[in-house]
Amino acid sequence: MHWTSSSAVSSLVLRVSVGLSMIFIGITEYRDFSPFVANMTDGLGVASMLGTVWAYVFPALLVFGGGLLAIGRYPLVAAWTGGVALASVPAGMLLKTVMTGLPLPDMLATATPALVWLVVFYFALNPFPEAVESGQ
Repeated sequence: MHWTSSSAVSSLVLRVSVGLSMIFIGITEYRDFSPFVANMTDGLGVASMLGTVWAYVFPALLVFGGGLLAIGRYPLVAAWTGGVALASVPAGMLLKTVMTGLPLPDMLATATPALVWLVVFYFALNPFPEAVESGQ
């Protein structure tokens, strides 16, 4: 990496920042696990067991994928683990709307920031062209 390239430095800062943010979110979800599980399974009825299992897996994917992203190792594994975790948020919120009858605007307000996270995650995994050329 060339420290004189603004593109390489900005790619590094974005990658580390997004990775650390994912780690901290995953750790926080484990720390406040009871309310997290309650929120995840609320209104799912028969599928609440699936929600409970996902409540254990989801933070682990965030921590693992974010860690790999932050240190810049195994980008394919980071893409799968972090991508599945982040992509499950809007899909899960909209599925919850279908299953529970919650109003769509309320769930869209929660799901939309997750879509922004997916775009930022993409840019963190795929450095800017100058950063690639300079050997990052």
